[in-house]
Amino acid sequence: MKNDLLKALALKAKNRMINKNLRNTYCGVDVKIINNNDENFYNKVKEIMNEDTYVCNPLKRLMDDNKLLKLDARGKERYLLETIEKYQEARRRIERENNIVG
Repeated sequence: MKNDLLKALALKAKNRMINKNLRNTYCGVDVKIINNNDENFYNKVKEIMNEDTYVCNPLKRLMDDNKLLKLDARGKERYLLETIEKYQEARRRIERENNIVG
């Protein structure tokens, strides 16, 4: 079943490459672009870093629990890794800004 689906998708992709007319049928597809420069996320990280108390698990506060519940195991792992990467980038940005100001 999974193999048949993969074959069908590969065949469609091949046909799109061969027949340029098929590309016109896919023009109405909505594509969501993920913004890596999420200011809300950045502001949350900044709040966490500016707190007087020690935050033992900042990722838990940064991750969306509703989104996490809807994901399968691989999706959860990917979401966690993406959140870690975004958190590290935001921390580096905040530290650079603090070094420039300070």
